[in-house]
Amino acid sequence: MPLTEEDIQHFYREGYVLVPGLVPRASTDAMMREARARVRDGDTWQAVCFEHDKPEKDAPLHRLLWEPSVVAAASALLGSPARVYFGMLAIVTAHGGHGLPWHQDNQYSHILGGALNTFIALADIEQNMANLWVAPRSHLAGARPSKANETTAKGHRESLETPENGICLPPLKAGDACIFDRCTLHRSLKNESDRPRFAYAAQYQADLAREALTGRRDPKRMRATDLGDQVRSIVEAADRAAVAGGVKA
Repeated sequence: MPLTEEDIQHFYREGYVLVPGLVPRASTDAMMREARARVRDGDTWQAVCFEHDKPEKDAPLHRLLWEPSVVAAASALLGSPARVYFGMLAIVTAHGGHGLPWHQDNQYSHILGGALNTFIALADIEQNMANLWVAPRSHLAGARPSKANETTAKGHRESLETPENGICLPPLKAGDACIFDRCTLHRSLKNESDRPRFAYAAQYQADLAREALTGRRDPKRMRATDLGDQVRSIVEAADRAAVAGGVKA
């Protein structure tokens, strides 16, 4: 179902909105066929990132970037056609794998003119499985100071401020999503379960958004619908091969 006006108001007021069942089960099942094969022993945080210079690379793993329901929700919130800013399969391993500390996406690279992140559960996520936390209304203060994390998530950004109003999302079903502003503080803790946590982060910017550092529009950030047109045939071929080979989600 499309987002309601109430959903859109909640996003702008609170900095996030929960969207149950945003992604069809067929799409999350197809993602899981690919994602399960990417779990590695020993690594507590595992990511596969979309490469703008090579959009066909790992295309089946990034299919949600042009999933119609996801793109429609992002476009409704941004008030313009959504351009793909970033995409990432994020796996937190079982038995103590760790997510990321409190941070804002704009602490990595600052985008002005509208940008958001869509956290999508690819399989059921309980609260003890490194589920997402958000700090309501933290986006209202804009980008905040940060540092490089040196403990649980080396190389990632960590906010110098710890919000007092952080909340853990309720348990999520496959296909549920939380869409949040690029300035909303968020984190995930340990996965204390015996199952890996599988999620996808689909990040978008508004059609005319610009980089704060340079003032430029990045020509590599193509519209999500155009990306789908470019690589959909690759994904469809991979799906046919998986079905023929009897690969299960």
